Amino acid sequence: MKPKKLAKIVIALLALAILGFFLPNLFSRQKVDNFYRAQRVNKGQLRIAVGATGTINPVMVVNVGTQISGTIKNILVDFNDSVKEGELLMVLDDQLFQAKADMSRANLANSEAQLQLAQLKYDRQEKLYKNGSAPKEEFDVASANLAMAKASVAQHEASLAQDIYNLNNTRILAPVDGVVINRAVDVGQTVAASFQTPTLIDIAGDLTKMQINASFAEADIGRLSPGLDVVFTVDAYPGENFSGRLRQIRLNPTITSNVVTYDVVIDVDNPDLKLLPGMTAYVDIELYRENDVLLVPNSALNYRPSDQLPEEAASVSSAAAAEPPQERPTGDGLRNEPPNGQARADASPERTGDRAVGHWGGGRGAPMEAAENQLQDSQEVHGRVYVLENGKPKMVGLTLGQTDLRQTIVRSGDLRPGQMVVIGENQPEGDRTLLTPGRRRF
Repeated sequence: MKPKKLAKIVIALLALAILGFFLPNLFSRQKVDNFYRAQRVNKGQLRIAVGATGTINPVMVVNVGTQISGTIKNILVDFNDSVKEGELLMVLDDQLFQAKADMSRANLANSEAQLQLAQLKYDRQEKLYKNGSAPKEEFDVASANLAMAKASVAQHEASLAQDIYNLNNTRILAPVDGVVINRAVDVGQTVAASFQTPTLIDIAGDLTKMQINASFAEADIGRLSPGLDVVFTVDAYPGENFSGRLRQIRLNPTITSNVVTYDVVIDVDNPDLKLLPGMTAYVDIELYRENDVLLVPNSALNYRPSDQLPEEAASVSSAAAAEPPQERPTGDGLRNEPPNGQARADASPERTGDRAVGHWGGGRGAPMEAAENQLQDSQEVHGRVYVLENGKPKMVGLTLGQTDLRQTIVRSGDLRPGQMVVIGENQPEGDRTLLTPGRRRF
């Protein structure tokens, strides 16, 4: 055999030997690396807020009604008209009331004439009685007739006053300054005020000052207090944020299907009159915000390795691998387990109902600082994550801060920005089962 041909054969055999040695390790490395799902940790902002929906209402709405029944004769205002206190809004048909007033006035005049006659008879009988020319009985009759005449005059005066009052009520006047937001009647319509006062017109007060009535869950009420800054949006102006201030938490609860909510009143300035009564407001109240902090995903804090090589984990599904541990969690879903193996303590403050809304800002005043102090870490909360080292997960102990239920602040620990943390395990190839070995199917 020629030396050149022999050399080629030797080189080919060496190449095959090298590939046979490195190729299994390369595939194994790819399999290990692809077995774990990881996410990068970075610095950013953590914001905790509570939200609810509410309705925008005028601060004051007056329902203008009528105390008398009648037919609408004339309407002088329409929707969206501005009115002043005492301005004439509408007129009821007053013919019947005018006739009753005239009748009462005539009855009063008749009673006054009867009173004059009774007074003359009384004066005459009094003189005769004092002279001894008339018996006492006639004098007593004259005195009684005079008293009855005076009572009749008083009765007809009261009747006339009532009829004049009803006559005046046929003219419906504005009780306050404001804007007509509703008109419930039309000309020619008959209103009956027999059992309750019918509403004719609704007048809203100053529309540059509005309020939001929002329903907050009982889990969030304990962290709210008057004076907190509020940010909200409405569907009419997408992308535009409006601001307000929490004024009152009303004590009367609303219970619907065993869900308890409380009405929270928020004051809103409306100088441009963009906000209209009845609009739906999506309210966001910021409770905590911290910038430029290291954030770790909560899925990484909940991850625990399966302690199996990818080849041995053929029946472990990705859904089961991503489940949180079956130990008792804190309010954040994190375990308060120190990395050194010492006893675990449930020291995490409750954060039920927190949610993050990252695209809204918020004011920071004294109420905001009070809310931050309320949410400060009362005790150290410990957790752990796993980073990949030589293809295997390595545990890293951390001291944690606040959480928005998606990310958690890292206060201390051997974790750097940009580092990859394991958040789960992928399903090995060929595995299609949804049950982990040892789990029962229900």
